[in-house]
Amino acid sequence: MKRTKSQSPEPSDTQTLPKDAKRARVVTDEQENNLYNCNLLDLSDDVLLNIFKFLSAFDVMALHLCCSRLNRLCCDRTLWRRVDLRSQYLPMEELQKYVKFMQPMTKFVAISGNKRENEYRELQRSFLTTISSTCENLENLIIEDYDISREKIQITDFPKTLHKLSLEGCQVHKTVPTPVRSYLCKIDVHMPNLTCLILTNCKWLNSHSFMAISKIPKLKEVRLNSCYGLSEEVAYASLACRYGLKSLEILDLSDTFVGDSVVSSFSHTSSLTEIYLECPSVGAVQHHPDDHPPQQEIVYVNLQNGPDVRLNHQPALENANQNDLDRMMGELVPYQISDRSMCALGLQNKENNQDIVYNRDEIILFQGRPRSSTNPFLKKLVVRNYAGVTNQTLLHFTANGPKLKYLDVTGTSVTREGLHNFKIHRPEVILISSFDEM
Repeated sequence: MKRTKSQSPEPSDTQTLPKDAKRARVVTDEQENNLYNCNLLDLSDDVLLNIFKFLSAFDVMALHLCCSRLNRLCCDRTLWRRVDLRSQYLPMEELQKYVKFMQPMTKFVAISGNKRENEYRELQRSFLTTISSTCENLENLIIEDYDISREKIQITDFPKTLHKLSLEGCQVHKTVPTPVRSYLCKIDVHMPNLTCLILTNCKWLNSHSFMAISKIPKLKEVRLNSCYGLSEEVAYASLACRYGLKSLEILDLSDTFVGDSVVSSFSHTSSLTEIYLECPSVGAVQHHPDDHPPQQEIVYVNLQNGPDVRLNHQPALENANQNDLDRMMGELVPYQISDRSMCALGLQNKENNQDIVYNRDEIILFQGRPRSSTNPFLKKLVVRNYAGVTNQTLLHFTANGPKLKYLDVTGTSVTREGLHNFKIHRPEVILISSFDEM
């Protein structure tokens, strides 16, 4: 066998390069490594500002303490257009530090008292005064779970440029037990551009507040859910709906003690597109606010009755006992909602509104007398956990809800057959019920 000559190893690249080339190769490697060790301050101001826009106000406040350059960048007005401080409670002295960074272009401010064990932090008038003078274009103000003293803070102390005001969970109290006007009095004059008012879980709110709310000219959304001071005082609601609320589109009265008469009053608000109603839980207790207007302010209002509901010829109902009739017809118990108020909503301009939907024998059919226009643009209706709402509501909206796109009747007395009938005639409507298959 012929032996081959072993080949000598080839010289490496570094061995064949001249000294100057070796030095250049080392410098290039160092520069390449530096590309992966970029520091925060190596970035340009524009890049840093784009990054800081994704940080919370708390993070921006911490960054401004790092160095003079970050201090200057954190004061940029673009970072303070939206200031949301609800994730933690800040004492007023700490809150004032954030106010110093706010700019005239700041449009959103949100703070929270973060109540614990029914203890509320008191809102200071100085805070409202400062943001009113500093944030000249403020549109959204959210104040949650604070205690507000009527003697120290009036509704006119809030910024007048607001488009949205939320006092969710705030408690308004007074130390002088004398009859006073509603806390919201003159809100329409002071905030003429207000379009959204959120008063969720405000125990101080009463039915008389409907009068002040109805005067806000541009109001489109009002949320009064979990306001246990609202009651079935129909005079205030009827006056408010007849002479005000001309632009209202979204109404939330869920988890309140209002009933058929108050809900029927909103049939005069033709601009309504969304209505939310839900029966209070068993443990809910009605609250009676101290601020109640003098009795002479209550005037008599000749209300338009809801549709006369009468049974079609149905032998099974003729022999039914009184309890069954009360359940199906929606007995008019205070603070309850039934077919009476539901059939007052969603009607159009029709001189002879005699539409009837016929179905199987097990469907109970009703017929209502003619009515004038109410809510022809209603798109979303949520009415939950009211036993007085039956198949009559479904039959009504089958013919009288031309714009309806969403209907939630969870926890009501509607039957499976009634739901099936509604889906046949209105397949485009999203229907939510207690029956999973629907």
